[in-house]
Amino acid sequence: MSRTETMATESPRRPSRCTGGVVVRPQAVTEQSYMESVVTFLQDVVPQAYSGTPPAEEKEKIIWVRFENADLNDTSRNMEFHEIHSTGNEPPLLLMIGYSDGMQVWSIPISGEAQELFSVRHGPVRAARILPAPQISAQKCDNFSEKRPLLGVCKSIGSCGTSPPYCCVDLYSLRTGEMVKSIQFKTPIYDLHCNKRILVVVLQEKIAAFDSCTFTKKFFVTSCYPCPGPNMNPIALGSRWLAYAENKLIRCHQSRGGACGDNIQSYTATVISAAKTIKTGLTMVGKVVTQLTGTLPSGATEEEILAHSNIRRSPLVPGIITIIDTETVAEGQVLVSEDSDSDGIVAHFPAHEKPICCMAFNPSGNFWHNKTPVFSSG
Repeated sequence: MSRTETMATESPRRPSRCTGGVVVRPQAVTEQSYMESVVTFLQDVVPQAYSGTPPAEEKEKIIWVRFENADLNDTSRNMEFHEIHSTGNEPPLLLMIGYSDGMQVWSIPISGEAQELFSVRHGPVRAARILPAPQISAQKCDNFSEKRPLLGVCKSIGSCGTSPPYCCVDLYSLRTGEMVKSIQFKTPIYDLHCNKRILVVVLQEKIAAFDSCTFTKKFFVTSCYPCPGPNMNPIALGSRWLAYAENKLIRCHQSRGGACGDNIQSYTATVISAAKTIKTGLTMVGKVVTQLTGTLPSGATEEEILAHSNIRRSPLVPGIITIIDTETVAEGQVLVSEDSDSDGIVAHFPAHEKPICCMAFNPSGNFWHNKTPVFSSG
């Protein structure tokens, strides 16, 4: 897919735009369906926003497209948008388009009069989310209430300009167009998720969650299984629960259900295997004691040295899912281990024999679905 690069002289590219940007008038009435109209918008209307001339040879590549469900297109919460579009009770579609040098947010009502809500041009954007209004209480205030709605963007060049590519999340106000917050990381960011409680930043084998009112770090996970792709670190965020792929199965926290395959033994099989191991181990007390004390005999072989170096490393187990309650989980690192308690852990179980590549909650948040590169289950 592509969009014309040619711009009108009176509408040069600007670093960013907020509400009140380009308005694209509806075209002649046709018998197209609602979704067909959206496809037509992608092909024809977006170029019209910047040039009234026919498509030129030089075109800009569209990297990704996504519809966004947010407070912004909820007419019951945003009466100003309801008045602008005058579309009755039907909320407009929010369309996010990622280009090779930035992104746009468009509001598309059923009348067809599309309005550009935001545009940023600072290099390619890997992830973007419109943050919902946070859940507040008497003890919890929204520090950014006057700037909302907010748009979280992870782009190749961060606000500071010196950080590595895709290593920061910039939060823009869709009300004023200004950047109100920047969160820096040392490693690349792969995705963003959000609900009324938290903003979740997904990194490789790590997850960081920030409070939706203050954007201070709430908790983090460092035990995610490295997925081969297409999602480097797949997660699912519901209205309250967060699911992610764990890199090991901890028996004391294992919940009922799940799948048991060749690489994941049942509880009974584990007990039998442990009994056999104890019997065999009685003849190897000397070597075990030596390994536990951290020393090896002078005549140790290369294989024994290698085994000793990996003695404390648990092998990574694919297909393990952990679901935590973001409301009750403790602040700081979320660690599922034999020494940790179960506070905040909703479920911990084997879902597949192979790595998880995708997972999602249903809208109500009480049903979980996952996929692997080979097969899926619900």
